[in-house]
Amino acid sequence: MKEDNNQPETIEEPLEKQESGENSELNTLTYEELQQKNEELQEEALRARAELENFKKRVSAEVTNTLKYANTELLNALIPIITSLEKAIDNTEDQKSIDKEGVLLILNSFEKTLENFNIAPINPIGEEFNPELHEAVSMVNESGENDNIVVKTLERGWLLNERVIKPALVVVNKHN
Repeated sequence: MKEDNNQPETIEEPLEKQESGENSELNTLTYEELQQKNEELQEEALRARAELENFKKRVSAEVTNTLKYANTELLNALIPIITSLEKAIDNTEDQKSIDKEGVLLILNSFEKTLENFNIAPINPIGEEFNPELHEAVSMVNESGENDNIVVKTLERGWLLNERVIKPALVVVNKHN
């Protein structure tokens, strides 16, 4: 018995007949027309090959970029810890130097580990203010310094593979 799917039964044309239909069309073309058709098909194949190569390059660049910046979320989670360690060091001036040395060792170890993953701090004191790397928190007017120079870093910034993850919070010198 046959199931009824409410679809008309289609009978496919045998492959030989499909090919012979194309062949009969090609048989009616002149030599020049066949040459033109051949050139068109070659150009089409060349374009398809070029598109495939471009696609491969695009995908490769995207994968490389994704892998290169995969640690961004981790770095954003670690930055506050490093900042807290730095503030702990700054606030222990009057306490035992042993405590400060321990925190400094931890901080240095942390920074060396980050360097192994192409994560670098931005230390801009004495540099010209750069809005791509620095975030100006305040301005001062110091006569001994040049205009638009970072005179103090409140919090260091961070780069991951040369890309700014966190800009440095700075104080900039501005002459009135």
